Amino acid sequence: MNKSYFLLFVLYLFTNQSIKSQSYQQSLTDAQTNIQAKKYCEALSNFKNAMSTQEGIAEKNKFVFYTAAVAAGHCNDNRSAIAWLSQAQKNELVSKPEELKYIESDSAFVKLHQLPEWVEIITYMKESISSKQLSEDRLNKKWITSINENVANLKNKKILGSKPTFALYFTKIKDLKVPYLVYVPTKYDYKTPLKTVIYLHGGVVNTDKFNYENYQIQQEPIFSIGENLNAIVVYPFGKKDFGWVDQQEAFDNILTIVDQVQKDFKVDKKNIILGGMSNGGTATFYYASQKPTIFKGFYAMSADPNVLLSKIKFENISQGKKLISINAKDDTVYEFKGVENIYLKNKTTAKDWEFRSRDEGDHGFIYDPENGEKAFQNVIKELLEK
Repeated sequence: MNKSYFLLFVLYLFTNQSIKSQSYQQSLTDAQTNIQAKKYCEALSNFKNAMSTQEGIAEKNKFVFYTAAVAAGHCNDNRSAIAWLSQAQKNELVSKPEELKYIESDSAFVKLHQLPEWVEIITYMKESISSKQLSEDRLNKKWITSINENVANLKNKKILGSKPTFALYFTKIKDLKVPYLVYVPTKYDYKTPLKTVIYLHGGVVNTDKFNYENYQIQQEPIFSIGENLNAIVVYPFGKKDFGWVDQQEAFDNILTIVDQVQKDFKVDKKNIILGGMSNGGTATFYYASQKPTIFKGFYAMSADPNVLLSKIKFENISQGKKLISINAKDDTVYEFKGVENIYLKNKTTAKDWEFRSRDEGDHGFIYDPENGEKAFQNVIKELLEK
């Protein structure tokens, strides 16, 4: 069984308690408990009870249908397994080749493989993947065209107050072209200097290439925050062999980018802040510990200075340039206690470091549109308005 799908099923139960009837909610909760105990036939009974209710008939959540299909498959109810798996796919359960591979190898569905209905479902999934890929390719192509054209449009002042704008720029380090995005808010008028936010993304150690070609990058929370606060956002790209972890040239390149942005845009040079998330947040401690620093303040989301201790001079985080870090106590990537301990050890010398915590939200809490993103925006606003 796909653990990620099951966890999303559990999350669905948790976040929808208040809007589901007690009988429906209880049946799904009982199913969850039985699935975890591998009591699949009991779970199947729970799912059938749930699906017979008004809410069950109207259900659209793909992870509910997938988990129900798993229970049915293990309990030899092939008909129900096929029906629920089909419902799951109608709600886009599988959209990537690796997801299809997992479904095909799931032990819950082994007994379905000889059925013609199984072949139909797998064929449908493959067609969905192909269709999704074509759509993604079109969107990526449109995105690349747009961010390249906007460089000239911004230079010639052809974009003014109509919509927020992304533009793609490059620096050159030896033979390597290093990309960075600049997000220009709607109210940019080419005359009034704007506050500016530098954002260093996470996942650098797991990234093989600069991911600027993916249109979904524009959904990063930092861009909507930039629009809300009328700030320019600069988004450098890093990767495994050129990122803000092991390569000093990558650290130095951020300063080159900031210098170039100040030449290309009307920037309030006294109101530039830098920070990031995960690897990017950790790298922020390096910049905050440089003397002197050109930045007004710093922010670090889900960061762990322990990863970069050789580059951080904690005694220098005392220049009157506030560094706000936030870590979730349930972070499964960087252990909270480890980050808290390094803070407690250095707080007397790193006087500008303000360590904050959240009870929950895990490593990616900034992507929670309800609470995490708001907390993230409040930090950015606090630093820009300080």
